[in-house]
Amino acid sequence: MEKVIRIVIAVVLLGLVALLIYKIVDGIKTPIEYEEQRIARFQTTVDQLIAIRTAQVAFKENVLSPVYTKDSVKNGKKVIDKINGTDTTYIKSKVPNYEHLYTKSFDELIEFMKNGKLKVVKAIGTLTDDQLKAGLNDKKAIEIIEKAKKTGNWNEVEEKGLKGFSRDTIFVSVKDSLFKHLEYPIDDIRYTRVGKKVEFKMDTATVMTGSGVAVKVFQCYALYDDLLDGLNRQLTVNYKDKIKDTCLRVGKLDEANNNAGNWDATMEKKKQE
Repeated sequence: MEKVIRIVIAVVLLGLVALLIYKIVDGIKTPIEYEEQRIARFQTTVDQLIAIRTAQVAFKENVLSPVYTKDSVKNGKKVIDKINGTDTTYIKSKVPNYEHLYTKSFDELIEFMKNGKLKVVKAIGTLTDDQLKAGLNDKKAIEIIEKAKKTGNWNEVEEKGLKGFSRDTIFVSVKDSLFKHLEYPIDDIRYTRVGKKVEFKMDTATVMTGSGVAVKVFQCYALYDDLLDGLNRQLTVNYKDKIKDTCLRVGKLDEANNNAGNWDATMEKKKQE
């Protein structure tokens, strides 16, 4: 009987040892696998946010957006707004001003990415140090050349060494120039491609710098909880506690940060390689 008991105890102990070894291995393996998957998901999302930033910068540089101002009275009309039941009257311009702005609309951004044009300057020739010291720049050089074209007198062009110098503006497809290597349909850029499929949050604002300059900014982000959905929940909580943040984000609405992202810089370097 004692022999049987010893055998049972030995089997139980072996089982406990095996379970303990499994727990130790799993305790080491789980965080490693989580981190590998987190980095992979973040890299996919960073690549997407970089593409969104590229599109936003190109949109701002190449598209004039209408801006209606409340204080303009030119061709204006009275507009009644009801705020909390109270009528407030102001003058709203019928004719908008046009500015280079970021867009808060994915519909507008995607339309630009698919069908927009980029203005590109085709440059032939460069100005020498002597020409620059003499006060020439690209604008002045082109003005001299345009004047010669109108008058037929090319003496000044030859005297200033501008023969063959040109700056021509051409238009190229946004899709074919900036996004020809995109690995997914342009229409899908608005949605996360890992974790839970949700639409990125995107908005725009104007902030004042320390020197009093108004700067247009935009922000686009996705929450860590959505990007890491399906992975170990506790490890996601631990990760957020460690870095004191809740999302992967490009740009900011409360400061001009040159459209920087809040991700590890090595992720952007990898994308550029």
